[in-house]
Amino acid sequence: MKTIYKRLSESFGMSWRGRRYDRGAPDSADLANQAINHASTAVYALAQVAVAVTGTIPQLGFIHEDSGRAFALDIADLFRDSVTLPAAFEAAKSAHPGETLERAVRRHTGAVFKRDRVVEKMIDRIKEL
Repeated sequence: MKTIYKRLSESFGMSWRGRRYDRGAPDSADLANQAINHASTAVYALAQVAVAVTGTIPQLGFIHEDSGRAFALDIADLFRDSVTLPAAFEAAKSAHPGETLERAVRRHTGAVFKRDRVVEKMIDRIKEL
C-alpha cells in the first residue's frame, strides 16, 4: 500500500512524506493527506449505502472488527487504490481557485462515483464476498 501511495502522488506531481493523520488536528496534515481524509469519508459513506442496499450485516467486518460499521469500512478499503487515492490526489491537484479542499474533493469524488458506477461495483463485491 505504501508503494501505491507513493506512485500515485508522483503521477499527480505531489510530494509525499507518508500517510499522516491526527484525529485531533486533521487540518494540520499536508494537502495530500487532507484530501485523502476527505475522499476516504466519501468512499466510506458510499460503502455504507452499498451495505444497507444489500441488507448485509454492518458489524460483519473481516478486517475491521470493533466498529458497528465494520463491513462498510472493509468494503471502502477494497476501493482505496482504485477510487479513494486517485480521486484525492486529482482533487487536490485540480481544486478551483477559491474552492476549499473539502469541496473540491467532494465534487471530484461525486463525479468519479457517477462515472465509474462505484456503488454498483461495491454491491457486486459484497455479493461476491
